[in-house]
Amino acid sequence: MRRGIAAFTGGILLFASLLGVQMGSHATENNVETVVPARQNVQIPKSVYRIKTKDKVAFITIDDGIYKTENSLAYVKANKLPITAFLSAWTIKNSMEYFNEFTQWGSVQNHSATHASFAKKSTDLNHEICYVQKRFGKQYDWYPWMLRPPYGAGQDSQAVRKMGEKCGIQQIVMWDASVGNGKISYADSKLRPGSIVLMHFSKSLKKDLKLAVKKIREAGLEPANLDDYLPRVNNVPTMLSSPKFSVRAGLTQPAR
Repeated sequence: MRRGIAAFTGGILLFASLLGVQMGSHATENNVETVVPARQNVQIPKSVYRIKTKDKVAFITIDDGIYKTENSLAYVKANKLPITAFLSAWTIKNSMEYFNEFTQWGSVQNHSATHASFAKKSTDLNHEICYVQKRFGKQYDWYPWMLRPPYGAGQDSQAVRKMGEKCGIQQIVMWDASVGNGKISYADSKLRPGSIVLMHFSKSLKKDLKLAVKKIREAGLEPANLDDYLPRVNNVPTMLSSPKFSVRAGLTQPAR
């Protein structure tokens, strides 16, 4: 995977687009190696920007969870779109039913507890990553196994990968295209088989979803479930194992 995509991440409107501020964080900005002592043999692979596949598919991923618009939910349900929702714990509040419906052909994954940058040394990675695993395990009856760092920052640091591994994360997911405010941006001029499209739960989400689906199909692709294409192992870390959680926790999202 070409690392030139790091420059692309700097031009994307991430979470700050919802706050009225343009965030231009470089994905490798700042070093967080000292947050958690590094150790050898971290099992989590480095972040993925596009899935290696010959299948004519692309993946719609939506971050945060601030706005919960009913028209976007209706559009997803009408078209049975497979959505991977990377949710921040502080944004979702008591909206489990909404996100369960939104991801019924996809999955709910980890986007941190408070949306703090993983590239800052002051960020408590244990809270940002592991707290979400435990909370979602209780709310959704399963543990996320994918992680998307806020702002795409610190994604390949030893500290982030080590903490993710400790808490049941098996893949760190980035993107090679983004859709927001009715516009699409590409890392490499167009969508390709295995492209991962970044979006946000915004007020304009229905319009953005329609544009994403249009562009995906214009590229000769179809939306697919990211959960079906990323390799993982079927285990639950000891620290997350508990009789009060479903035996499916950490494996696959229960059918609804």
